[in-house]
Amino acid sequence: MSGEQQYVDLIFRASKKFANWDPENHLEVGDWGRLTTGRPRWAFWRPKRCMFVKEGNIYKDKIAEKYDIPSPRRLGEENPSGLTWVTSLNARDMNIPTNKGKQTPGLAECSVKVGFQFVSGGGTAVLLMVNDSATTIDPATALSRLLGEEALRDCVVVSETHRCASYACYLTSSRTKDIVIGLSSQASENSSSTEAYRKWVRTNRTGYFKGKAHNSGERKYYPLYKLVSVRSDGGNTGRRSLENTVDGEAPSEVLSLPSALPPWMSSA
Repeated sequence: MSGEQQYVDLIFRASKKFANWDPENHLEVGDWGRLTTGRPRWAFWRPKRCMFVKEGNIYKDKIAEKYDIPSPRRLGEENPSGLTWVTSLNARDMNIPTNKGKQTPGLAECSVKVGFQFVSGGGTAVLLMVNDSATTIDPATALSRLLGEEALRDCVVVSETHRCASYACYLTSSRTKDIVIGLSSQASENSSSTEAYRKWVRTNRTGYFKGKAHNSGERKYYPLYKLVSVRSDGGNTGRRSLENTVDGEAPSEVLSLPSALPPWMSSA
């Protein structure tokens, strides 16, 4: 399993949501398409990866209007400076020792910071989001009406997105025991006066780390999203056959569509 797959896998097992390996890639609630383990055509040399390939959007394609699916709702817009995180199941929050700030330049001056301990061997995944806002479809059961849409059969739909102003993604090595990650309050030296980027600071250099931090507070990154499967076969919560729909609408007792699985899980 590649590093990207491991990161996506660990975050999904903890949250049932997909970590976006390219958070600058724009996603919208209602996007629909398919999951693939391919690679971009322009990057044929890269390892195969878990990719959501967009084919349309139920709102722009008028499918939502056809099935009376409500417009998305935005949540969490009132906390512009807050820090939220998602971690794999083997990570634990920890109090930050005072000596960590002395040992790591810039950490003491960070406006926000958080520490984690890793309780087992193998990889651990951490996703941090500053100024996080979620957009979702409420009620989620409304998406079950899409079972009547032939064009979406066996496709996946983005039912929730998280947008943030700054993000950090971290995948540990097997040797890493803990980490403290913070966001500095000063712009980095390479920033211009018109586009000042803040800087992520961490207490060790093992593992894989990437992040972006923008001074404007604009939510321009999409590090986390949820997919549901539009499946016509039975057996899982929320799945119903097309024969159980009435004029393209799911009966009122139908539950939410099931969460889509990463390709390596669904084929296991």
